[in-house]
Amino acid sequence: MSSSAKPRGWHAPKRRQPADYAPAALPERQPAVATLIPTGMGRFAACVACIVLGLAAVLALGLYEPALTAVERATGPRFARSIATVRACVDPRATLSLVTWLAHTLLLSGAAVALSVRSMRRHRRDERRGRFRAWGWLAFLLVAASCATQVPVGRLMGSLVSEATGITFGPAGFGWWVAIAGTLLSVVSLWAVLPLYERAATALWLTAGLGAWGGCAAAIWAGATRGVNPGLAPAAWTAGCGLIAIAMLAAARSVIREARGEAGSQTKAARSKPPAADRAVAVATNLAVEDGQSGDEAWPSETGDGTDYTDGSEFDEERETRHLSKAERKRLKKLARMSRAA
Repeated sequence: MSSSAKPRGWHAPKRRQPADYAPAALPERQPAVATLIPTGMGRFAACVACIVLGLAAVLALGLYEPALTAVERATGPRFARSIATVRACVDPRATLSLVTWLAHTLLLSGAAVALSVRSMRRHRRDERRGRFRAWGWLAFLLVAASCATQVPVGRLMGSLVSEATGITFGPAGFGWWVAIAGTLLSVVSLWAVLPLYERAATALWLTAGLGAWGGCAAAIWAGATRGVNPGLAPAAWTAGCGLIAIAMLAAARSVIREARGEAGSQTKAARSKPPAADRAVAVATNLAVEDGQSGDEAWPSETGDGTDYTDGSEFDEERETRHLSKAERKRLKKLARMSRAA
């Protein structure tokens, strides 16, 4: 029998076909990080509440031993292994725990938001000194801080500086790492936050986060010489990570509002301007651009021949085309002058 002959009942296997996707699935049509950041006060407050309450619940279970002990007594020995597993998950001293995972997630999320802020800030029209680069450095420091929780970067830095200078600052040179990291974070934070228009919320959350990290350093320092709960340092570190992530969200919200013209006096001026004045300004500007005239010359003369013209300016809702009467032209001209005078 020929080698190419197929046995009876044999069927060629069907080739798998790739899935069919809609055009909306293309990567360039997927939302970027900046579009996912909540800008409304309600959504932003809800996001902050989720971060704060989630961290508070996890840290309270990990630090307050009687909570899980009371649950264990209430359930009896039947769920003893489950409660022991929960205790290991929320133990802040454990390397592999929910507390450590939350710290990494919040830091890396904050770094991603900081990079998004950098991308937006670099498009400022008055950007001449490269101030947007501060957000790139801040993102780098947050990634380095996340790495330092698993890699002994602080111990390495403290040992190097102590051996180079011959001065042991803090336990095993830990003070050198605190001084260097604190200086870098403070300088870069000021460089990034001060140019913001709405910077109060960002500065408040960022100061609180850096203060929590300072408490973590103090707990580690004190724990080397006196009895301190070993869970306080990682708990303070995780709390600081959450506060800094909130600060990055507040900074991104501020930049987005500023880019959209919704910040400060711009919003007040836009709300105080009557809609009729906006229409008059749009009509005058459009006619001036089309005819090559100034704003006053773009308007038809009140003593003309009474010929109507078509308003062809584009508005946000739709393109309106309508013949205006002489009385409407006079009213729009007056509103335009009042708007320019204001």
